[in-house]
Amino acid sequence: MILPIKILTLYLVTIAIMRLMGKSTIVQMTPYDLVAIIIVGTVASEPLISTEFWPTIYALVILVTLHILFSKLTLWQMGNHFFLGEPTILVKHGEIVEDNIEKSRLSVAQLLSILRSKGYPKIADIDYAMLEPIGEVSVIPKVGNTPVTVQHLEISIDDEGLPISVVIDGKVQLKNLELLGKTREWLMDQLEANHVQVKDIIYAYVNEKTKKLNINKRC
Repeated sequence: MILPIKILTLYLVTIAIMRLMGKSTIVQMTPYDLVAIIIVGTVASEPLISTEFWPTIYALVILVTLHILFSKLTLWQMGNHFFLGEPTILVKHGEIVEDNIEKSRLSVAQLLSILRSKGYPKIADIDYAMLEPIGEVSVIPKVGNTPVTVQHLEISIDDEGLPISVVIDGKVQLKNLELLGKTREWLMDQLEANHVQVKDIIYAYVNEKTKKLNINKRC
């Protein structure tokens, strides 16, 4: 197989495999996700330095099948415990749990840096900080340091719903219009009322609940 075609094919196959593995593979890097990504990259690059193309495709198919199987196993308690583990408490009631940060191979300096990046420079403000199985540190502040919300202030705010894009870079998003229960004709009427043409819009969206159209024109 010609090298450029081989590279393009492997590139597309690898992207398809990452899509099959699911978004959580990238967003929430679990141990088996990390191993799978490393192996996929290694196996996929092999044909670029050798002539073994189809065996590589077969190996990638087997790998993605195993990954999906392991993902299913984590839905069970035993599988979840084996593949992901459990959260580790790093801070409890404003005090660092020294044994746990040592087991997690985190230094105090690293922990403090992580907490500062989360917006908690003072350990005393934290009720619990936990190292999650995906490698993220979750912070639960003490009641007195909980961020004030609209509900706390008893302020009434209108919920406009999810903003759904209807025009992106001068192109009408028909599927999104269907989600809103609107038609292309409705959108055209709205744009005409605002004296705007589709080609002049870089981004326009409609609020899910209020059905209000918001337009951002090209500069």
